[in-house]
Amino acid sequence: MAYGNGATTTVSGAGGLEGIRGRTNFSKPIDKKTKSIKYSATVNNLLLDLAPASDVETNTASAIIKAVRVRNDGYVPALAIFQFYRYTDATTEGAAEYLHFLLNPEEEITLPATRGIIAQDAEQYIGTAVSATAPNSAEKVDTGDNIADGELNNTTDPVVFELDNGHEKYRVGDKLRVENEIIRVEGTFDNNPTASTVADNHIVVSRGWNGSTTASHSGTPDVYYAFFNDYHDFDTYTLSQSDSLGKWKSSNFFGYGRAVSGEGGLMAGSVAIQFYTQGMAKFGLSDLTSNTESGLTASTAYEFDIGVDGGTTFDNLSFTVDSSNTKFGGSDGIIAKIQAALDTQYYTSGNLFEKKVSVSLENGDLVFRSGSFLVASAIIIGAGSSGTAEFLGTGRIPAAATSINARLETETFTDPVTNGTTYKQIFIRDDGRGNLVWKNQRIVGTVNYETGAIEWTVSERPNAEFVVSVLHTSALSGKLATSTTGNNVRVNSLRQVLGNTPQQKCEAILTVETF
Repeated sequence: MAYGNGATTTVSGAGGLEGIRGRTNFSKPIDKKTKSIKYSATVNNLLLDLAPASDVETNTASAIIKAVRVRNDGYVPALAIFQFYRYTDATTEGAAEYLHFLLNPEEEITLPATRGIIAQDAEQYIGTAVSATAPNSAEKVDTGDNIADGELNNTTDPVVFELDNGHEKYRVGDKLRVENEIIRVEGTFDNNPTASTVADNHIVVSRGWNGSTTASHSGTPDVYYAFFNDYHDFDTYTLSQSDSLGKWKSSNFFGYGRAVSGEGGLMAGSVAIQFYTQGMAKFGLSDLTSNTESGLTASTAYEFDIGVDGGTTFDNLSFTVDSSNTKFGGSDGIIAKIQAALDTQYYTSGNLFEKKVSVSLENGDLVFRSGSFLVASAIIIGAGSSGTAEFLGTGRIPAAATSINARLETETFTDPVTNGTTYKQIFIRDDGRGNLVWKNQRIVGTVNYETGAIEWTVSERPNAEFVVSVLHTSALSGKLATSTTGNNVRVNSLRQVLGNTPQQKCEAILTVETF
């Protein structure tokens, strides 16, 4: 940073591709004010307050303002003073502290009004790191709470009940699981938009969500964070996966970042989601084209066995070669005929029902691919047994295919010039502003850094399992916070801008612009 050499100091949190992570527009301030300031040895002039008393919980001012610029428009030096909070580790908050910049006339400084703290040392206060971890296969994790004895032994809807460890980790909109019932949080002691009376350590919920049945739960049942695919009933799938349209939605980030204290939540910019690859079968060829003759006989039926995604093998899948086209390509070629047979079985009751398979030429090879990206995604090709002409080992077709099961692709590639490694563009990542970006190309969804609620649509990854990476539960995680009141005890953003001047015999003039 430049302090007194006539330079302009600019720190911007914006970046990335235009239209995906749009830059902060520093040419068009949303507010501007100029103030004349006199020297004071004891009192600084308040120029901007991002945490007024009336806004202690919603912090709407800091949510709207992305950056603050202070410019010296006077004739004498002036102090621009920025208030942040100090942390001694990832979750231990200290007191308010201040950055002082002495600006000469015509100098200015621009600072982001997004997340920022003063740290005890140079260590990253990242909190807890999760790397390439699959969501719990039960589609739920224990909150650590139980419902007070007998308070959910009813079918009342909505219902208020007490939690043995308090209400602080719950948010309106959370979907929870109690035994086999899905309930949704409608209000808490700290945030209650309902007409119900909610006492300390209590929450109010609505019942029977996502195809579950409202039921009486005796005793002190466990409470779980639920993260089934919220676009469907809670028992549609047996694990966390996108649906056939590539859509996913859940009210929390797989149970991560839900601390009782204010330091919970996700760190902006830390979310990464990687999908599994498709299972496939390859024949090991390298020279096939659409015009390559297959070596199969015209007007002849051929068969082979195929197993898809761990299901029972479909025996003797049959297709008939066209009467005149025996090449691999073309609208009536070998590949088109096989694909038509597979598509028919997709809609036919049996072992291939609703199991998508595609067949194509890839790099000169004949390749069968599963339509799913599940861990169990696989294609197995075998010889038929009904006496119909055998596909394998006939003409250009090898006698066997090699199966390659679903896996996580290697995350990096090696640069051939520098021999350094670079991450591949195979992830959904967040841009720090709550947007989810697929392969650095387009916005596909959103994530809430406070609650962890997340949703996306990636049509290229239907029926897909995934692993997640994230940092959570630290000073810089969760929502932008400028208050220490209520349930929110975390302060992780610029709170105030103040001004003063060292010149005792002349007023300084400071202009404050917000963007």
